[in-house]
Amino acid sequence: MLINVKSFIFMDYQKVAHDYFSSDKIKSLKYKMTLVFRDFLKFKVWKYEQHKDLDSSWMALGERVCLNLAFLVAIQKFDTVKISLPEENVLDYLDAELRQGVSESLFYRELVSATIANNQ
Repeated sequence: MLINVKSFIFMDYQKVAHDYFSSDKIKSLKYKMTLVFRDFLKFKVWKYEQHKDLDSSWMALGERVCLNLAFLVAIQKFDTVKISLPEENVLDYLDAELRQGVSESLFYRELVSATIANNQ
């Protein structure tokens, strides 16, 4: 299955998850997302504590982008999923601490590498 992400900002990961995955897989995804999200927010640990329920409805823009990225990292592990990412540079939406956390993350690097491979 190909999941086409039109925007890191407006994507509703919960809707996408419910459209494509069973409730058992969603539980597994949320666990993986939690690990990745925490890694992205490693320079803003207090933000992770505020958002550990993974509810994006009251997150700031940068945190919402990080949460959506965490979802994409988690779903890329499924063999049946290919992701098409938008051309926009996700790091442009992040403040300095979030940008550093995401850019240093091995999870993010793997996502970018997998996306490049999917587009070839």
